[in-house]
Amino acid sequence: MALSEFDVIARYFQRKGLAADPASQRNVALGIGDDCALLNVPRGKQLAVSMDVLVAGVHFPLDADPGLIAYRALAVNLSDLAAMGAQPLCFTLGLTMPHAEAAWLENFSLGLRECAQQYGCPLAGGNLARGPLQIAIQVQGLVPAGTALLRSGAKPKHDVYLSGMTGRAGLTLEWWAGKCADGFTDAQREELLAAYYRPEPRLELGQALRGIASSAQDVSDGLLADLGHIARASNVSITLDITRIPVSGLLTSRHSSTGVFRLALTAGDDYELVFTAPAGKKKAVAAAAAKVGVKVTRIGRVDKGAGVVVLDPSGMPMEFNGAGYAHFS
Repeated sequence: MALSEFDVIARYFQRKGLAADPASQRNVALGIGDDCALLNVPRGKQLAVSMDVLVAGVHFPLDADPGLIAYRALAVNLSDLAAMGAQPLCFTLGLTMPHAEAAWLENFSLGLRECAQQYGCPLAGGNLARGPLQIAIQVQGLVPAGTALLRSGAKPKHDVYLSGMTGRAGLTLEWWAGKCADGFTDAQREELLAAYYRPEPRLELGQALRGIASSAQDVSDGLLADLGHIARASNVSITLDITRIPVSGLLTSRHSSTGVFRLALTAGDDYELVFTAPAGKKKAVAAAAAKVGVKVTRIGRVDKGAGVVVLDPSGMPMEFNGAGYAHFS
């Protein structure tokens, strides 16, 4: 028996732990069931809103595990809230799929629920339709008025920081495409899959950096490309020291230094935070990072000028072919 749209919603998306519950979530006045969700925005807060669309065959393999697809789809959206220093409120889902397959929907909704519960961001509504497999998620978050982290606050003499490491998701894509030798251990394969399908949105770090960081951006299109967004919005130049870029041993086990830093600087899909802060706030940055248990590394500085410059170990500028992912190139 074919499942109707309302059967799918009731069975898979109104399930406990995934759907917003107005009885226990005071900022959600009305969740799934009406034409709109109703949200309460507390006095002194601003609503942060972001949306991403993930397309099968472009952003994930057609035969990928639906639970992993769902987890990734919500996590990468939550990363945008992290970059603004916002706390998750809820999300809405737009899902098109060729057929309403019970097993696929069960795994998809469970993956979605896992991420929603982990980061406190329940489902408040959305829409389903027949079509090619696409996932559109819009996240809403709350941030104290006037404290959101923007791309436009970097100033000359500020320091540049990066959370975690970059490049592992790019290596995962190379592995899948057969562009690097396998030979990975089971533990390494799990690390590569987690890097791509289960990125960690740095929500607590973003919130801890409010009032400390002068600008921020999540690393989705590649470190160089995303720092370029900050440089343009702030009307500054950013200089990176390549010897300071933290990289995983997975990268060094498969590539020369040139390949390692190509991935770390241009591959994207890492969803770490890159941010700037005044030089006098080094201790505050370190304390914020320690408080939430996330490693951050100072990787460069902000200067007058425009663009992003990468310096080699001798202090000479380097060139890279392709600064990051471009949606329509």
